[in-house]
Amino acid sequence: MYILTGSNRFEMQQGISDSLAGRCGVIEMASFSQVEKYDVPGNLFEPDIKVLLKREHDNTLTYRTRAEIFEDIFNGGMPDVVLNNSSRDIYFRAYVDTYIEKDVKKLISEDNETTFRNFISLVALRTSSELHYDRLAGDVGIDVRTCKRWISILETAGIIYLMHPYMPNISNRIIRAPKIYFMDTGLCAYLCKWPTAKMLEDGVMGGAFFETYVVSELVKNFYAYNKDPKEVLFYYRDKDNKEVDLLYVMGNSIYPIEIKKSISPGRKASKHFKVLEKYKMDVEPGLIIDSCEKISPLNESAYFYPVFRLGE
Repeated sequence: MYILTGSNRFEMQQGISDSLAGRCGVIEMASFSQVEKYDVPGNLFEPDIKVLLKREHDNTLTYRTRAEIFEDIFNGGMPDVVLNNSSRDIYFRAYVDTYIEKDVKKLISEDNETTFRNFISLVALRTSSELHYDRLAGDVGIDVRTCKRWISILETAGIIYLMHPYMPNISNRIIRAPKIYFMDTGLCAYLCKWPTAKMLEDGVMGGAFFETYVVSELVKNFYAYNKDPKEVLFYYRDKDNKEVDLLYVMGNSIYPIEIKKSISPGRKASKHFKVLEKYKMDVEPGLIIDSCEKISPLNESAYFYPVFRLGE
């Protein structure tokens, strides 16, 4: 058996002439998750409240405040930054330069390099938002075809993750655009030019970054157990503006999940869960992931769940 590792997926794929179908496996590896950063026991995430309550009972974890969570969000999970081997800003500046110079320069024309840098920053400003190629292309000054190609490059490289709406049956009432998330919140914050964790927490993008952090943690958790998050993780939004941040779909069961930056966001946090009943599936008790200290019931259909326990 041979194990090949590398950060440049494009060159690795181009350098293998044989398809190796059935003879190789590809393992996705992202930056550190919070479980890895804090060296706590990890498990594949399951939204079943009975499972989560048992894990909370069995595992004593140190509570991290919202301010501490935003320090994690601001710094991200890149190993050199987490281990203090590199200054955050210097590392990310070099990371962007190296990524463009070595990884994607062969995929874009040289006269597009400056435009591509601007493109990455504008994508970062859209984290946790719906991706509309025509609007993004117009803001960057490129055509839609180029925009789709560049988004594909970022997704293939593991820089971003696209989450699709749940559509077991196609309906004109469902928003069909994917939502875009940066896989490393530190890189995203750097590209958005947020100077401190506190300003990020209190700023207009605080909620978007908190949601990005939760989604990226769940995706990293699936990668760690060699699972494909696209098989079970979706979002819901219809043309009446009823939205659920995450749907965990397993068999005939749907587990709705809302993501809220605030501590105890209010009794209406699960107000759109009932709209999922139209799928004629079992809508299980959902989660409100926020900065609370312990799991507690919101009502008969939802529980507050601490963000710092994700991945335990």
